[in-house]
Formats: sequence, C-alpha cells, structure tokens
Amino acid sequence: MLLVIEKAIEEEAKKRLTRYSQAQYYKHKYASTFGKRTGVAPKMKPHSLPEAWSFHKHFDPRYCLNHSKFLARGIWSSLRGGMYQPLEALRRSFPKPSGGERIIDAFSIPDAAVAKIFAKNLIRRNGKAFSDASYAYQEGKTNLDAVLRLRSMIEGETIFVSQYDFTKFFDSIDHEYLRACLSKGGDFLTTTMERTILFAVMNHSWRDLNGNSGVRTEGIPQGNSISLFLANAAAHSLDRDLGKLSGSFARFADDSVVINLSYEDALKTSEAYARFSKRSGVNINKIKSTGIRIFSAVACEMAHIPSFTFLSYKFTPEGLGISDKTVANIKRRCTKIMYNNLLLHLRRTGKIAKGRRGKGFVDWDLVTCVNELRRYIYGAKRQAAIDAFLSGGGGIGRSTGAVGYFGPIEDGDKFRELDGWLRHVLRAMYVRRLTLLPRKAKAISEADLLSGDWYHFPKVEMETSLPSFFTAWRAARKNFAKHGLGGVDPTGEGYGYE
Repeated sequence: MLLVIEKAIEEEAKKRLTRYSQAQYYKHKYASTFGKRTGVAPKMKPHSLPEAWSFHKHFDPRYCLNHSKFLARGIWSSLRGGMYQPLEALRRSFPKPSGGERIIDAFSIPDAAVAKIFAKNLIRRNGKAFSDASYAYQEGKTNLDAVLRLRSMIEGETIFVSQYDFTKFFDSIDHEYLRACLSKGGDFLTTTMERTILFAVMNHSWRDLNGNSGVRTEGIPQGNSISLFLANAAAHSLDRDLGKLSGSFARFADDSVVINLSYEDALKTSEAYARFSKRSGVNINKIKSTGIRIFSAVACEMAHIPSFTFLSYKFTPEGLGISDKTVANIKRRCTKIMYNNLLLHLRRTGKIAKGRRGKGFVDWDLVTCVNELRRYIYGAKRQAAIDAFLSGGGGIGRSTGAVGYFGPIEDGDKFRELDGWLRHVLRAMYVRRLTLLPRKAKAISEADLLSGDWYHFPKVEMETSLPSFFTAWRAARKNFAKHGLGGVDPTGEGYGYE
C-alpha cells in the first residue's frame, strides 16, 4: 500500500504540473498568434506561479514529486493508526451560469491521491450494492446508458413523468444521515480505515485566500474523489424506495426522472422524494422540479409536458432529440471559435500582419477558423474519411466531437438547422472582418465558404470545406447502429451537465 500511495502522489503532482504547463503553453500560444496575425509585438504579463502552490507546500507539485516517498510514509502511518486528517482545503467559489456560486474545496496533492485510491476501491467493491438505475460515478455505466434506459420506458399511451431537482445537493447533505448510511453492517462494504477517511473528508477544515477559515459541518466537498462515492451513498435510500414502486427511473447524480403508469404510483414517487428530502437535509428545488406531469404532445385532463430534458437529450413522444440548452452551448462554442479567429485581434489593433492574406489562399485566419470548427464538430476525423464511411467504405473508429454523443437520435433536422446557422454566422462574421481590414478586400460568397473553393494554394494542401453537423450526425448514427455504444462517445464534448 505504501508504494501505491507514493505512485498516486507522483501521478497527482504530475497532473497538476501538466495543467500548469498547459496554461503557460496557451498563454504563449495566444501571444504568438497575436503577433503572427497582427504584426504587433505582444505584451506578456510577468511570469507567476499559481496562488495555490504557495498556500501550503503540499499543494506545490514540485515539492511533492521530490518528497513523494516521505509523504507516502507519513500518510500510511496516519492511516494505520486511525489518525488520518486531511490538510486544510483551499476553498474557492465560482459563479454558476444559473446564478449563485459553486464552492470548490481543493485538497492537497497527498490528500487528493489518498481520496482517489480509496474512492476507486469503494466504488468498485460496492458497485453491486447500488441501484441499476443509478448511473453517475460508477464503473461500466455511462451517460448514454441512462438515456437509452429512459428511452425504453416512455413507450405507452398514458405515462406520468416526474422530475425532481435538489438545491445544492452536494453542499447540504446532513452528516448524521451520511454516517448512518455508512455505518458498519449497513448496505455498503467499508473497512475501518475507509470509514476513517470518509468521515475525515466530510468534516475537513478549509481556508480561502482571503484568510477566512472554517470546518465543514454539512454537505460533501466538490473537488474530492471520495465525494463521488458519498453522493451515491447518500442517494441510495431514495433509489431503494423508488425501486419498490411500480414504474421505473434513471438517476445521474442529483438529476433524476421517474416514469409511472398510473397517477397513484406517481403520488407515491412524490412521497418518496419528500421523505428523502426530510431525512437527508437536501431541499427539493421547486423551480426546477416539474413534479407529476402526463407525458403527451397534446393537452390532457391534467397538467402535461410535451417533452423533458435529461443529460443533454430532449425526450418527446416522437423520440429523442437534442436539448435546447445543448444547442445553445454548441452555438456558443462555435461563435467563440469564429470570433477569436476572424475578429478578436482586428478589433483590438485594427492591424493585420503582412502575409496573412494573399492571392490564392485569400485568408490564413479563415483557414484556421474552418479547421478549428472541423476539429470541434468532427473530432479527429477528416471529411474524406467520413464521406467514405457513409458511402460504405471502411470504418472511422468511434464518433467523437460535438455530435458524437448524439448517435441514438433518429431525426437529423436539428443538425440541418445548425448547419444553416453556422453558414449564416460565419458569412456575417467574415463580412464584418472585411470592414475592419486596413485595405479593401473582396467578399467570399456563401457557396464558396461552404465548398472551400475560395482556397487555391497547391503549395500547402488544406481542407477548407465547411464541416457539417448533419454529416457528423449521420456518421454517429451509422456507428451507433453498427457498434452500439462502442461506436459513439458516451461522455463526449456534446454532453453538458444541465
């Protein structure tokens, strides 16, 4: 075990070093891109190390790499003696898109390594104890498994759908309730050492960069691997109650959908959530929770819903679709790619470097823009390979990119709409770019933007045709039909937690 802890510390330290190196790489890459595109020397901020590294030496990956053997011996000694306590966590808060703040407690490198080791063991050993309808943080289960389970449930004439969302699920779980869930002889197989670690993480101390400090007295920390097991353990009693009722359900972390065939069963579902909320201390979010609704495209004798969303999918009586929020996220990502390549530097400086535009290739920034869009939409696939696959050629491997997650969708109309939107916005941004150029330039037609025929430069071969969401979906759909979940990306770029 000593060697396992030492190796885990080194892996965690290297991961944080890599994260820092990547941040520095992108900082220098942006500066290089700025200079190359504008011809203006970029201004670089003085080099500085992350603030967290000076919070405590155990947060500094350089120190932990050099002293991994010493740190492992100390942790193993405290674990064997039942005296393990994590160091103060570094608390930070981040704004949530829906409002409010998300609190993240970052643990030291040795403590994060310990949490990762024991969380993996706990999840693996207790996999069979959890409900089949629980899909988050479990080996062998993915987001798409939950989506496919739900899809199989919604076939029928009269179906009652109940959706419940919890307010700050991670932050408000009652500790006494959790201790009861994890008690010796309960539903979960835990050793004395594991329970020591679980309770120590639950009641950890914290401090922020402003000097504020405290001890966690409720909830579980977001930012620690142990919390993945604790979250499922906390919701296990709810899963067990729902499993006793007529109907079925799927739960992913604190997001769940319950399907019932009668209103009486739906009422029992509502009572099960109310009981869980009372005993766990987690309040139901009444704004996001729809309660009991008939699942129907037309108005009924009681409140109905024509669709509901779960794990970035939209469920309708006609089948699966892509959720509106996910469509908005995809548009936001594409817009950022186009803006950063075509307008950002021109708007900041009003200049363009010599050689960025010319006869034949027209505009290198547009070349870069189209290729970044292709990597986002297609993943690592080339247009020719996808076209050959759709025409009956060889395989292309697993479908990835923004659309690889949506292979189970049967109707591609929404992806056609995204193609039209992409052509329109790219054309509009490029027209705007031309007005910002120091010298007058000829516009590119929408047809040429789509085909890539604006590019003629045999010295440098480039793929400049505009990528297609619809084509990516067709490839993902075919891959799913041929290989099931093995042919698509079950937790890829298309998925966004809602």
